[in-house]
Amino acid sequence: MNEIRRDYILNRWVIIAKNRAKRPQHFVQKPIGSREKFCFFCPGNEDTTPPEIARVEEKGRWVIRVFPNKYPATEWHEIVVETPIHGEHLGDRSVGHIVQVLKMYSERQQAIEKEPRVKYVSIFKNSGKMAGASLSHSHTQLVGLTMIPPLIKREMRAFDKDCPFCRVWRDEMKGNRVVYDDRYTAAFTPFASRFPFEVWMMPKRHVRTLDEMSKKELNSFATVLKEILSALNSSLNYPPYNFVLHYAPEGKDFHLHLELMPRLSRFAGFEFGTEITINTMPPEVAAEHYKSEIGKG
Repeated sequence: MNEIRRDYILNRWVIIAKNRAKRPQHFVQKPIGSREKFCFFCPGNEDTTPPEIARVEEKGRWVIRVFPNKYPATEWHEIVVETPIHGEHLGDRSVGHIVQVLKMYSERQQAIEKEPRVKYVSIFKNSGKMAGASLSHSHTQLVGLTMIPPLIKREMRAFDKDCPFCRVWRDEMKGNRVVYDDRYTAAFTPFASRFPFEVWMMPKRHVRTLDEMSKKELNSFATVLKEILSALNSSLNYPPYNFVLHYAPEGKDFHLHLELMPRLSRFAGFEFGTEITINTMPPEVAAEHYKSEIGKG
Protein backbone atom coordinates (compact mmCIF):
# COMPACT_ATOMS: atom_id res chain seq x y z
CA MET A 1 0.00 0.00 0.00
CA ASN A 2 1.08 3.56 -0.65
CA GLU A 3 1.89 5.75 2.36
CA ILE A 4 1.61 9.47 2.94
CA ARG A 5 4.43 10.67 5.18
CA ARG A 6 5.24 13.96 6.87
CA ASP A 7 8.76 15.36 7.13
CA TYR A 8 10.35 15.16 10.60
CA ILE A 9 10.63 18.91 11.00
CA LEU A 10 8.76 20.76 8.25
CA ASN A 11 5.09 20.63 7.35
CA ARG A 12 6.07 18.88 4.11
CA TRP A 13 4.27 15.78 2.83
CA VAL A 14 5.32 12.94 0.54
CA ILE A 15 3.48 9.98 -0.96
CA ILE A 16 5.70 6.90 -0.96
CA ALA A 17 4.16 5.16 -3.97
CA LYS A 18 4.95 1.53 -3.20
CA ASN A 19 2.48 0.25 -5.79
CA ARG A 20 4.35 2.26 -8.42
CA ALA A 21 7.78 1.53 -6.98
CA LYS A 22 10.69 0.87 -9.28
CA ARG A 23 13.72 -1.30 -8.65
CA PRO A 24 17.13 0.40 -8.33
CA GLN A 25 18.24 -0.85 -11.76
CA HIS A 26 15.36 1.07 -13.36
CA PHE A 27 17.09 4.30 -12.37
CA VAL A 28 20.41 3.55 -14.13
CA GLN A 29 21.29 6.47 -16.41
CA LYS A 30 22.20 6.23 -20.08
CA PRO A 31 25.74 7.43 -20.89
CA ILE A 32 25.92 11.13 -21.77
CA GLY A 33 28.97 12.63 -23.43
CA SER A 34 30.42 16.04 -22.65
CA ARG A 35 28.13 18.83 -23.88
CA GLU A 36 30.77 21.51 -24.33
CA LYS A 37 33.26 21.90 -27.14
CA PHE A 38 35.10 24.43 -24.98
CA CYS A 39 35.23 24.41 -21.17
CA PHE A 40 35.74 27.68 -19.29
CA PHE A 41 36.65 25.79 -16.10
CA CYS A 42 39.53 23.70 -17.48
CA PRO A 43 43.22 24.55 -16.84
CA GLY A 44 44.59 26.84 -19.52
CA ASN A 45 41.31 28.74 -19.81
CA GLU A 46 41.65 30.76 -16.62
CA ASP A 47 41.59 34.05 -18.56
CA THR A 48 38.03 33.31 -19.73
CA THR A 49 36.58 33.47 -16.20
CA PRO A 50 36.26 36.50 -13.92
CA PRO A 51 39.37 37.23 -11.82
CA GLU A 52 40.29 34.49 -9.39
CA ILE A 53 39.44 34.87 -5.69
CA ALA A 54 41.17 31.84 -4.18
CA ARG A 55 42.83 28.56 -5.09
CA VAL A 56 44.43 25.41 -3.68
CA GLU A 57 47.62 24.30 -5.39
CA GLU A 58 49.57 21.04 -5.58
CA LYS A 59 52.96 20.86 -7.26
CA GLY A 60 52.55 24.37 -8.64
CA ARG A 61 49.17 23.74 -10.28
CA TRP A 62 45.69 24.50 -9.04
CA VAL A 63 43.45 21.67 -7.90
CA ILE A 64 40.62 23.86 -6.57
CA ARG A 65 39.81 27.29 -7.92
CA VAL A 66 37.31 30.01 -6.90
CA PHE A 67 36.07 33.00 -8.89
CA PRO A 68 32.89 35.13 -9.22
CA ASN A 69 30.05 33.77 -11.30
CA LYS A 70 30.10 35.49 -14.68
CA TYR A 71 26.29 35.74 -14.58
CA PRO A 72 25.59 36.28 -10.88
CA ALA A 73 22.20 35.84 -9.21
CA THR A 74 23.24 38.30 -6.47
CA GLU A 75 26.20 40.61 -5.82
CA TRP A 76 27.93 37.73 -4.02
CA HIS A 77 27.83 34.69 -6.26
CA GLU A 78 30.94 32.51 -6.48
CA ILE A 79 31.99 29.32 -8.26
CA VAL A 80 34.19 26.66 -6.64
CA VAL A 81 35.72 24.46 -9.35
CA GLU A 82 36.43 21.25 -7.43
CA THR A 83 38.85 19.57 -9.81
CA PRO A 84 41.05 20.57 -12.76
CA ILE A 85 40.13 17.35 -14.60
CA HIS A 86 37.22 17.67 -17.02
CA GLY A 87 34.80 14.75 -16.68
CA GLU A 88 35.93 13.89 -13.18
CA HIS A 89 33.26 14.01 -10.47
CA LEU A 90 33.52 15.03 -6.83
CA GLY A 91 32.93 11.44 -5.74
CA ASP A 92 35.92 10.34 -7.84
CA ARG A 93 38.30 12.49 -5.80
CA SER A 94 40.18 11.33 -2.70
CA VAL A 95 38.85 11.91 0.81
CA GLY A 96 41.73 14.32 1.41
CA HIS A 97 40.74 16.38 -1.63
CA ILE A 98 37.08 16.47 -0.57
CA VAL A 99 38.24 17.75 2.83
CA GLN A 100 40.00 20.60 1.00
CA VAL A 101 36.80 21.33 -0.94
CA LEU A 102 34.77 21.47 2.29
CA LYS A 103 37.35 23.78 3.84
CA MET A 104 37.07 26.05 0.80
CA TYR A 105 33.28 26.16 1.21
CA SER A 106 33.79 27.25 4.81
CA GLU A 107 36.46 29.81 3.94
CA ARG A 108 34.38 31.43 1.22
CA GLN A 109 31.18 31.33 3.28
CA GLN A 110 32.89 33.24 6.07
CA ALA A 111 34.46 35.71 3.63
CA ILE A 112 31.12 36.49 1.94
CA GLU A 113 29.42 36.88 5.32
CA LYS A 114 31.81 39.71 6.15
CA GLU A 115 29.80 41.83 3.74
CA PRO A 116 27.49 43.89 6.01
CA ARG A 117 24.33 43.17 3.99
CA VAL A 118 24.82 39.40 3.75
CA LYS A 119 22.74 37.37 6.21
CA TYR A 120 23.25 33.88 4.75
CA VAL A 121 25.28 32.09 2.08
CA SER A 122 23.54 29.35 0.13
CA ILE A 123 26.03 26.55 -0.66
CA PHE A 124 24.79 24.13 -3.29
CA LYS A 125 25.93 21.82 -6.05
CA ASN A 126 24.15 21.09 -9.33
CA SER A 127 25.54 18.02 -11.08
CA GLY A 128 24.11 17.13 -14.46
CA LYS A 129 21.78 18.93 -16.85
CA MET A 130 18.59 17.69 -15.17
CA ALA A 131 19.90 19.07 -11.86
CA GLY A 132 20.37 22.52 -13.36
CA ALA A 133 24.09 22.47 -14.23
CA SER A 134 24.79 24.62 -17.28
CA LEU A 135 28.40 23.36 -17.46
CA SER A 136 29.44 19.76 -16.94
CA HIS A 137 32.81 20.48 -15.27
CA SER A 138 32.36 19.65 -11.57
CA HIS A 139 31.70 22.74 -9.47
CA THR A 140 29.77 24.15 -6.50
CA GLN A 141 28.13 27.55 -6.10
CA LEU A 142 27.89 29.97 -3.18
CA VAL A 143 25.28 32.73 -3.26
CA GLY A 144 25.22 35.47 -0.63
CA LEU A 145 21.74 36.58 0.40
CA THR A 146 20.54 39.69 2.21
CA MET A 147 18.04 37.58 4.16
CA ILE A 148 17.86 34.18 5.82
CA PRO A 149 16.06 31.81 3.39
CA PRO A 150 12.51 30.87 4.43
CA LEU A 151 13.41 27.15 4.44
CA ILE A 152 16.23 27.71 6.95
CA LYS A 153 13.90 29.85 9.07
CA ARG A 154 11.30 27.08 9.13
CA GLU A 155 13.93 24.57 10.21
CA MET A 156 15.16 26.90 12.94
CA ARG A 157 11.63 27.29 14.32
CA ALA A 158 11.71 23.59 15.20
CA PHE A 159 14.48 24.24 17.74
CA ASP A 160 13.28 24.30 21.34
CA LYS A 161 15.20 22.97 24.33
CA ASP A 162 16.55 20.10 22.24
CA CYS A 163 17.89 19.95 18.67
CA PRO A 164 15.43 18.18 16.36
CA PHE A 165 18.24 17.03 14.08
CA CYS A 166 20.05 15.37 16.99
CA ARG A 167 16.83 13.47 17.74
CA VAL A 168 16.38 12.54 14.09
CA TRP A 169 19.84 11.05 13.52
CA ARG A 170 19.72 9.11 16.80
CA ASP A 171 16.33 7.63 15.91
CA GLU A 172 17.38 6.84 12.34
CA MET A 173 20.53 5.01 13.42
CA LYS A 174 18.25 2.48 15.18
CA GLY A 175 16.13 1.80 12.09
CA ASN A 176 16.21 0.45 8.55
CA ARG A 177 17.08 3.65 6.70
CA VAL A 178 20.74 3.79 7.78
CA VAL A 179 23.13 4.36 4.88
CA TYR A 180 26.39 4.99 6.76
CA ASP A 181 27.23 5.17 10.44
CA ASP A 182 30.62 5.85 12.00
CA ARG A 183 31.83 7.56 15.15
CA TYR A 184 31.37 11.09 13.85
CA THR A 185 28.81 11.12 11.00
CA ALA A 186 25.30 9.74 10.45
CA ALA A 187 23.81 9.26 6.99
CA PHE A 188 20.33 7.96 6.19
CA THR A 189 17.52 8.07 3.66
CA PRO A 190 14.92 10.35 5.27
CA PHE A 191 11.52 8.97 6.28
CA ALA A 192 9.67 11.37 3.96
CA SER A 193 12.16 11.27 1.07
CA ARG A 194 11.08 13.56 -1.75
CA PHE A 195 13.49 12.11 -4.30
CA PRO A 196 14.56 8.54 -5.18
CA PHE A 197 17.80 7.78 -3.27
CA GLU A 198 17.68 11.05 -1.29
CA VAL A 199 20.22 11.03 1.58
CA TRP A 200 20.78 13.28 4.56
CA MET A 201 24.12 13.31 6.32
CA MET A 202 25.15 15.22 9.43
CA PRO A 203 27.82 15.29 12.10
CA LYS A 204 26.68 13.48 15.23
CA ARG A 205 28.02 16.23 17.44
CA HIS A 206 25.84 19.32 17.49
CA VAL A 207 27.87 21.69 15.34
CA ARG A 208 26.54 24.82 13.69
CA THR A 209 28.98 25.33 10.80
CA LEU A 210 31.77 23.58 8.93
CA ASP A 211 34.45 25.55 10.74
CA GLU A 212 33.21 24.20 14.09
CA MET A 213 34.03 20.64 13.03
CA SER A 214 37.20 18.99 14.31
CA LYS A 215 39.77 17.54 11.92
CA LYS A 216 38.45 14.03 12.59
CA GLU A 217 34.84 15.10 12.10
CA LEU A 218 35.63 16.83 8.82
CA ASN A 219 37.55 13.80 7.57
CA SER A 220 34.61 11.56 8.51
CA PHE A 221 32.14 13.88 6.77
CA ALA A 222 34.27 13.86 3.61
CA THR A 223 34.60 10.06 3.77
CA VAL A 224 30.85 9.56 4.06
CA LEU A 225 30.14 12.00 1.22
CA LYS A 226 32.65 10.22 -1.02
CA GLU A 227 31.25 6.77 -0.19
CA ILE A 228 27.67 7.84 -0.91
CA LEU A 229 28.53 9.63 -4.17
CA SER A 230 30.73 6.72 -5.29
CA ALA A 231 27.94 4.21 -4.59
CA LEU A 232 25.43 6.37 -6.44
CA ASN A 233 27.75 6.92 -9.39
CA SER A 234 28.89 3.32 -9.78
CA SER A 235 25.44 1.75 -9.46
CA LEU A 236 23.34 4.31 -11.37
CA ASN A 237 25.96 5.56 -13.85
CA TYR A 238 26.60 9.07 -12.54
CA PRO A 239 23.01 10.31 -12.17
CA PRO A 240 22.22 14.02 -11.95
CA TYR A 241 21.92 15.33 -8.40
CA ASN A 242 21.84 18.40 -6.22
CA PHE A 243 23.21 18.79 -2.77
CA VAL A 244 22.65 21.65 -0.38
CA LEU A 245 24.47 22.45 2.83
CA HIS A 246 22.34 23.85 5.66
CA TYR A 247 24.22 25.64 8.42
CA ALA A 248 23.55 28.16 11.20
CA PRO A 249 23.10 31.83 10.35
CA GLU A 250 25.27 34.06 12.52
CA GLY A 251 24.19 34.05 16.13
CA LYS A 252 21.59 31.30 15.63
CA ASP A 253 21.44 27.74 16.89
CA PHE A 254 21.28 25.01 14.26
CA HIS A 255 22.65 21.60 13.31
CA LEU A 256 24.79 21.50 10.18
CA HIS A 257 23.63 18.94 7.64
CA LEU A 258 23.87 18.12 3.96
CA GLU A 259 20.91 17.01 1.85
CA LEU A 260 21.75 15.01 -1.30
CA MET A 261 18.94 14.81 -3.84
CA PRO A 262 19.41 12.67 -6.98
CA ARG A 263 17.25 14.04 -9.81
CA LEU A 264 15.76 10.82 -11.11
CA SER A 265 12.14 11.96 -11.23
CA ARG A 266 10.39 15.16 -12.19
CA PHE A 267 7.90 17.33 -10.38
CA ALA A 268 4.70 17.71 -12.40
CA GLY A 269 1.18 19.07 -12.03
CA PHE A 270 0.36 17.14 -8.86
CA GLU A 271 3.45 18.40 -7.04
CA PHE A 272 3.00 22.00 -8.19
CA GLY A 273 -0.71 21.93 -7.41
CA THR A 274 -0.49 20.36 -3.95
CA GLU A 275 3.11 20.78 -2.68
CA ILE A 276 2.97 17.02 -2.02
CA THR A 277 5.69 14.94 -3.68
CA ILE A 278 5.28 11.44 -5.11
CA ASN A 279 8.35 9.24 -4.65
CA THR A 280 8.46 5.84 -6.36
CA MET A 281 11.58 4.68 -4.48
CA PRO A 282 10.81 3.85 -0.81
CA PRO A 283 13.66 5.17 1.34
CA GLU A 284 13.99 1.79 3.06
CA VAL A 285 14.74 0.16 -0.32
CA ALA A 286 17.12 3.00 -1.23
CA ALA A 287 19.02 2.52 2.04
CA GLU A 288 19.47 -1.19 1.35
CA HIS A 289 20.77 -0.35 -2.12
CA TYR A 290 23.32 2.09 -0.76
CA LYS A 291 24.53 -0.37 1.86
CA SER A 292 24.97 -3.07 -0.78
CA GLU A 293 27.04 -0.71 -2.96
CA ILE A 294 29.17 1.17 -0.41
CA GLY A 295 32.67 -0.20 -0.15
CA LYS A 296 32.68 -1.96 -3.51
CA GLY A 297 35.02 0.59 -5.09
